[in-house]
Amino acid sequence: MEKVFYDLTEHEFTKGRKILLWIFCSSFFLIGVAIIFMNIIEHKLAIHISYSIAPFGISIFTGIIAYLSTAKRKNHFFLIDDEKIEYRYGIIFPELKTHKWNEIKEIHIPHRGKKILLVCNENKKNIINLTWLERKKSFMIKRHIYAFARNKNIKIVTVSAL
Repeated sequence: MEKVFYDLTEHEFTKGRKILLWIFCSSFFLIGVAIIFMNIIEHKLAIHISYSIAPFGISIFTGIIAYLSTAKRKNHFFLIDDEKIEYRYGIIFPELKTHKWNEIKEIHIPHRGKKILLVCNENKKNIINLTWLERKKSFMIKRHIYAFARNKNIKIVTVSAL
């Protein structure tokens, strides 16, 4: 069978969504600063300073999401070929993982889920988690793993969920 390579470094968010996330983050940060300003400098005691905790929390949360959507991810890929399954992806610390076809005893594929369980020799189990990928890519990766496993005569077990 032919080699299948998916480049996972491309971004899921459009530029408009990234800009909206950063605007949302900065607006809540400015709301938190305004609450502190009104309490400390203008001495409006009707607005307590603890009300600024919620806008700052929302600002931090949306800032993390905005950063993860705009950060450049390098060398993220998913490779399926005649010898191995090799992939590198992740949000914080991506690591390279390789599973050779001759070491895999059976594969558990859920019908609708986005995880694949590989049972290797000596009952070593590995889970390929595809939940962070977009639906089309995860479906195609599952489909190619299924086709390669059938071609290599590896036992395939279809389960409802992992």
